[in-house]
Amino acid sequence: MSSQDSNPKKNLIIDTDLFSDVDDAGALLLASTSLHINLLGVLVNKPSTYSVLAASAIVSYYTRSQNKAIPIGVFRHPTSDGTVTPLPDTTFLDVVHWHLGEFASKIAYQFGSPSSPDYVKKPKGPSIPWGHAADAWDAVQLYRKLLSEADDESVTIASIGFLDNLSLLLDSKPDSLSPLTGRQLISQKVAELVVMGGRYPEGRSWNFFGSDPDSPHHNGGRGLGLGPKGTANVVNNWPTLQKDGWKGRVVYVSDEVGGNVLTGAELVKKGPKGDPVGRAYGYYAYGEARPSWDPVAVLYAIDGLGELFKYDERYGHGRNWVDDQDGSNRWIWEEDTKNQFVLASMADHETVAREIDRLFLEGALSAVTERAGP
Repeated sequence: MSSQDSNPKKNLIIDTDLFSDVDDAGALLLASTSLHINLLGVLVNKPSTYSVLAASAIVSYYTRSQNKAIPIGVFRHPTSDGTVTPLPDTTFLDVVHWHLGEFASKIAYQFGSPSSPDYVKKPKGPSIPWGHAADAWDAVQLYRKLLSEADDESVTIASIGFLDNLSLLLDSKPDSLSPLTGRQLISQKVAELVVMGGRYPEGRSWNFFGSDPDSPHHNGGRGLGLGPKGTANVVNNWPTLQKDGWKGRVVYVSDEVGGNVLTGAELVKKGPKGDPVGRAYGYYAYGEARPSWDPVAVLYAIDGLGELFKYDERYGHGRNWVDDQDGSNRWIWEEDTKNQFVLASMADHETVAREIDRLFLEGALSAVTERAGP
């Protein structure tokens, strides 16, 4: 790890689509066990009962010694009459490869239900126990609360899924939580936005269009979010220095960076048998290593460039742009825009994978040590 213990901890918010790929669970393990960050909250951008419960169970397992529970928020689709759309309780089914297994509901129950022997025995249990997914925060409200309470220019947001929550935050109005608009809150509080998604210099990426109700999912269902319009709103309209005085940066992590970094198998083989993320990798991929799109993005969000990553010099000036109809993206040259970057690997895929696997095991074992302590 590149950070030094003497450095102040970074405030981090994770925005995840935990549901149909296990690498989100690996990313939560990294964020929950790193000694270099304060995990402020987890936002779920895949509206699902089991996504909420699994996120809560995983984070609660690794942070049980903390004085307060990590809050969980979930995307709530805006409705014209102000009603709240119930969270779906369907489970993942791989109808594309007919190989990948379902893990979210299993982890949610095993580590979130008092009836399970693996139940997270914090003083009050997990932040959202089994059967109470509806108690999760509205994602925009949680974003506004966390940002309003944070120091200026202190928050890193790691988006490892759809950008729907961020789109609604960006457009949010002043309320009882803050007199600032969402745009103003972001400009004042956020130091860095890390986005896992996009292809560069151009292409089309699942995270940029997959929440569209017209997009079929791997489980045979459809998207339940804003789709390309939400993505385009965030990418194309994010605060800038020129318009908003925002001094932060945006870093895009392309599909290619983590796609060839294969991790998780070591955690299944060598990790504690009762570890929720190790168990999730076992359920999902039967012990096989998986691409690390989200762990790579979160590792960068925690540690920065370090010895593993660099900014791709081909994209030093300019910005990303997303088509609001199909979610495709392309890099646009802009001489005055100098705070948007595309992440690239400086080390080979195997070296990055070994570091992530090491951190997986280190984090899992630290939780066991904590559990066995006084």
